[in-house]
Amino acid sequence: MIDAVRYLVDNGIKWRAMPADFPPWPRVYAFFARWRDAGLVTELHERLREAVRTQFYV
Repeated sequence: MIDAVRYLVDNGIKWRAMPADFPPWPRVYAFFARWRDAGLVTELHERLREAVRTQFYV
């Protein structure tokens, strides 16, 4: 599921344009919506940002 969301963000496509290699878009979106509502998307973003800052400013 994470790979599907990353593909969507990286390529700037619409949910309905997900390639057939991934699960159906409604399922991927449902996972993403749950993660977003639980605050996991924000937490992941903050952890990645901190890792990048640590890597470049140490």
